[in-house]
Amino acid sequence: MPARIPSMISAGLTIFLLILFVILFLLVQMVALNGASERQGIAALGISLVCQGTGVILAALLAWRITSLIITKLNWNAILAVIIAVVAGTFLGGLLSFLSVIIAIPIAGIR
Repeated sequence: MPARIPSMISAGLTIFLLILFVILFLLVQMVALNGASERQGIAALGISLVCQGTGVILAALLAWRITSLIITKLNWNAILAVIIAVVAGTFLGGLLSFLSVIIAIPIAGIR
């Protein structure tokens, strides 16, 4: 398979970038949870971390599949396919990370 190596590269880069986003959003969430009880804060951080981890996995799978699809079906250059897949996967994962931070706070019972 000629698309295997670029697919792995795009998934790896997506995971790396999204781990940086996860760290950033967890720090932002800790600042946002200032004043909440410790029990509620830990619950909110746990819910958010689980959702963000799921988002990272889904985004990496998306980047893998998009790279493979672009190279095999559309016959594009592998470098261009990797760049497009990383941007798409990072955008999806960043959006899911942002939504998980927003949703985790009310689910934990913080008003």
